[in-house]
Amino acid sequence: MDSVPSVSGRRSLLQDPHANNAPRRGSWERDRMEQLIPWLIFCIAVLALCLLRPNAARIFTGVFFIIMAIAVNVVLSFAAPDQFVRLGTDSPLIPLYSWFFQMVVAPAPQVVGIVAAAGETVIGLLILSGGRRAKVGLIAAIVFLVAITPLGIWTLPNLVFAAGLVLLLRKNHPRNVLHALRPSRGRPPAETRSAEPR
Repeated sequence: MDSVPSVSGRRSLLQDPHANNAPRRGSWERDRMEQLIPWLIFCIAVLALCLLRPNAARIFTGVFFIIMAIAVNVVLSFAAPDQFVRLGTDSPLIPLYSWFFQMVVAPAPQVVGIVAAAGETVIGLLILSGGRRAKVGLIAAIVFLVAITPLGIWTLPNLVFAAGLVLLLRKNHPRNVLHALRPSRGRPPAETRSAEPR
């Protein structure tokens, strides 16, 4: 004899029409929490590098921003646009972020991904440039890290990363890493090298 759902069972289904989505949402949140620990460890390692080897930390940060621009913003927005949108809609610490991702990002995730990737690439190149441009890039990177921190609990370690970049702002970075990558043509002009921490 087939069982008939009880009145209380039917009532619970009516009261919670999204009950079947709860396991999926819980799995997503668990995944985000699992990302918190390794990302925190990574940010602490970057902070330590900024303290001990500021120049190496600057180069690493510049390259990191360029890589993340492609790996996250471009690849994710094209390969998995729904997941790209869910970065800001699943568990933001500030409701405004959910609205922004639903109303602005969701209609054209690829466009937003390309724009964000272009911004991160510029930040990375500025950080690698040295001099005042490096400091402008570091400031932009700090603003970016703080701006995306409210996406969820898993992005809170961004503040540790940003703290390391604040330390780099107190150092001089005269060396332009991009110049070192260019092929030399003839004898380079003589220039005075100022001391730069390694």
